[in-house]
Amino acid sequence: MPDTSIRNFIFGIFLLAILILSGTYAFSIIEGVDLFDSLYYTLLIITTHGSPYGITTVYGKVLVMILLAFGLGLVLYITIFVASAIIEGRARLLLGGIKGGLVRMRKEKNHTIICGYGKLGKYVCNVLKEKKQRYLIVEKDAEKCSGLVSVGEPILQGDALDPDVLKKAGIKKAKGLIGTLAEDSDNIYLIMSATELNPHLYLAAKAEDEHAVDRLHKVGAKIVVLPQVVGGKQLANAFLEIEKTEELETVSKKK
Repeated sequence: MPDTSIRNFIFGIFLLAILILSGTYAFSIIEGVDLFDSLYYTLLIITTHGSPYGITTVYGKVLVMILLAFGLGLVLYITIFVASAIIEGRARLLLGGIKGGLVRMRKEKNHTIICGYGKLGKYVCNVLKEKKQRYLIVEKDAEKCSGLVSVGEPILQGDALDPDVLKKAGIKKAKGLIGTLAEDSDNIYLIMSATELNPHLYLAAKAEDEHAVDRLHKVGAKIVVLPQVVGGKQLANAFLEIEKTEELETVSKKK
């Protein structure tokens, strides 16, 4: 959810609070009732549950009309905003944004930006967390972001291919960026953009195709990993180690 929407939501809440306090105080002066009754009158009118009995003065009736006009508009705006967030499956993002930025984004410095939270991106985050390294995830999928917010991960919802999103992620003050996007072409474009925004950034990326490795190196990536190749080597080495161990056990038994 964009920062502007969150600011508008908070501003709407602020205006509603001002309206309630002003109405309460005005009723106490105009109608000569205590503050509790004044608050009751104000809430009753704003929520359109009816107009309180006993308002006889002209100023009191004018106040009722003002509260109805402005209060109804603010309540409708806030209700529609919250309903929209729930319908879009981003209610948690809204709560996360109110707590500390969109979404769970701190003002990072000397951190690593992880672009894309797929299987590889998740593993990278786990390793950095174990090493107590500062990092920030950039992910455009709202459902994934919602889940990450709920577990307290530092996350910014947005398209990593958008330079404005990378700027918001603090790329100017970051120490590194890791591209784990699904498509090789996207990772190539991402590394190019990151290099332009911060030439001193340490860059790494994954590649699905061997032909993309050289291109990623040429645009600035210091490290390029082919997950299939790495996984294949680890699997083969593990297999050979087991086979070697079994052979040694067999020789030992023969002796």
